[in-house]
Amino acid sequence: MLSCMASSPQQSLESRLFGTWAASGDEVTVLKIDKDSLYYVDEYPIVAIPYQFAGDSMTIDTDGTTIVQHISFLKDTLVMKKISGATLVVLYPLKTKMSYG
Repeated sequence: MLSCMASSPQQSLESRLFGTWAASGDEVTVLKIDKDSLYYVDEYPIVAIPYQFAGDSMTIDTDGTTIVQHISFLKDTLVMKKISGATLVVLYPLKTKMSYG
């Protein structure tokens, strides 16, 4: 019964995604991620983009294109590497809470 209550490594990795992220150490938000969608908050209009999470990968289907990214963390820094190419995105946690919607 105790093992049913413990969180899996996947849940732990996925839950670390939740929050607001900046492209550098400054306070400019680029991306917000919640439990089922991500938002590019520097674009207008802000649109929810659904994603699926499996293992250590995030799959996004947008504009007829499927993007799969390997997710990892270096301390509190989010690293997203596109599996089908060499694109690497490094995002830093935004310390202040902001709401978008």
